Amino acid sequence: MSAILRTAVKKGLLEKNPVVNTTPPKREYKKKLFLDEGQCKQLLDIFEEVDNRQLCVMINTPLFTGLRSGELLGLQWRDINFDEGTIIINKTLLRLVGEYRLSEPKTKSSERIVNVQPELLEILKAHRAWQNERKAVFGSAWEQPEQVFSNATGKFYNGVTLNQQFKSVLRKNDMPDLHIHDLRHATASLLINAGLPVRVIADHLGHRSTQTTEDVYAHVFAESRAKAADAISIALAKVGRA
Repeated sequence: MSAILRTAVKKGLLEKNPVVNTTPPKREYKKKLFLDEGQCKQLLDIFEEVDNRQLCVMINTPLFTGLRSGELLGLQWRDINFDEGTIIINKTLLRLVGEYRLSEPKTKSSERIVNVQPELLEILKAHRAWQNERKAVFGSAWEQPEQVFSNATGKFYNGVTLNQQFKSVLRKNDMPDLHIHDLRHATASLLINAGLPVRVIADHLGHRSTQTTEDVYAHVFAESRAKAADAISIALAKVGRA
């Protein structure tokens, strides 16, 4: 809400942000629904077969990077460094007063640099080539030439439409009923189960603090710790038998 109102101030719609000095109540985080490693691989296989090639790229990107849906839709080609393999996250796409507009991320910590896997870079390069062909057809009528993801006529991509398309594919393939934002939670769970330090995970996801990461994904951390304890028991049991 603060980000939306901040944009309204910049556009002259409000004199000041009415929530800037408020003290928000302590958040209670519900257990997040997320895909496990096997389901993530299954999901990628499913979307590899869809006719909508851009939709496939839009599913791969947040799953590999952990981007929020607004960060995904606000992504521009200038933000991607193909040589260094990084993406700069410094904007998000918001719907304000009936229009889609680019705005600053929800918090200062959301501004970050994300390292990108080689396989995703190749997917994005192929997508750029496909999009350039469409731009050549539309010419100056293509409204948002810098956007990585656009609708059929080059306008900002509708987040509601993206989520509907995502859910439709999931239903047809008997997958869990997820929101596009849940791909971010899947990424977080993969990072946690990989045993990465919580500071690294927090920075990757753009969390304000490691406490946020620990609170949001408390159940995942608990399950990961239990797996670690089991792994030690198994290893020691083998040593004892030897």
